[in-house]
Amino acid sequence: MDAPVHFDPRPGALSIDRMPLERFYTEAICLDLSHVPLRHAATVPEMEQALARSGQEIRKGDTVLLWMATNERLFGTPRYAHDFPGLAPESVHWLADRGIGMFGVEAVSPAPEGELNYIAHMICAERGITHMECLCNLDRLVGRGRFRFVGFPLKIRDGTASPIRAVAVFG
Repeated sequence: MDAPVHFDPRPGALSIDRMPLERFYTEAICLDLSHVPLRHAATVPEMEQALARSGQEIRKGDTVLLWMATNERLFGTPRYAHDFPGLAPESVHWLADRGIGMFGVEAVSPAPEGELNYIAHMICAERGITHMECLCNLDRLVGRGRFRFVGFPLKIRDGTASPIRAVAVFG
């Protein structure tokens, strides 16, 4: 989990220990973007299609998890750190426009390696959202509807990020 201070250069950006705990206990959905190519930046039309296929809606405060089959294709290889897909800048804006609190990906970063990744982090700062990285088992959430997301960070004083134990609760 990246804290805003990880990517937001403005004074007062929240560290992980100052983030409200409500951000880590939310309603959630998981979108299937497993078909996107490696190193691809998922576009808004691709996000809209994935949302339509899910039969769900994105509600204010939701956590949106994105299964891009990164682990199935790359985990355990040197390519995992470089060849992952992620979000295009306009897709990060699209999520923020829907009022999400945070989103999560399987990869080590929210957007493909390079400038797009830097831009995605800056959009998170600008739009007041954050993201989780290196998630697993997202394939098990696709097609199951809404669930409760739980992923509390460690209370690391002035921390820029924290490991979490991400859990989906159904029922």
